[in-house]
Amino acid sequence: MEQANTNFKNSTISREEINKLPLVKFEGPIHVIDIEKKVKPSVNRLLDEKVLGFDTETKPSFKKGVSYPPALIQFATEKEVWLFRINGKGLHDHILHLLQTEETTKVGVALHDDIKHLQKVKKFKPSGFLDLATIANEAGIVKRGLRNMTGMILRSRLSKSAQLTNWAQANLTTNQLTYAATDAWVSLKLYHRFKELELL
Repeated sequence: MEQANTNFKNSTISREEINKLPLVKFEGPIHVIDIEKKVKPSVNRLLDEKVLGFDTETKPSFKKGVSYPPALIQFATEKEVWLFRINGKGLHDHILHLLQTEETTKVGVALHDDIKHLQKVKKFKPSGFLDLATIANEAGIVKRGLRNMTGMILRSRLSKSAQLTNWAQANLTTNQLTYAATDAWVSLKLYHRFKELELL
């Protein structure tokens, strides 16, 4: 990756600049958790981590007033990503524990929306979440979306090709799996970069 700028006061990045950067994607193991018996051992493994990248995906709606609940929750370590398919299944008690524990920090961007939508599936008390957009705001970064921060801070380009695909369909495509895994994993990479820059 290119060397990133370390002074972000009032800094921004254009779409054109982002499009010139090298594409980044997660290339490690992706674990799709789509049956109940996989949930507990997967969550127990994730609870061993101090910090996880976090994101959700939801089937898009193209009609005014129509919305869908989240279909996927992603948790990333530096080397592996777990994708929990929750459409039609709800939030398992073990997933709720992970979402509510302070012992494992979950990092991502615009987490308020993710949490709000997950709470429509089942009420819970979120704990241990860190929104990287808040840190970016304090550092003076103007554009604080995940793609913009990946470009500015990691000097890499995130693909958004699968963003508006059907996350509730029976079988997710390879492109969807990679997209979902990458978003959570990149959040973790941003967290570590923020720590290196002493922004945390």
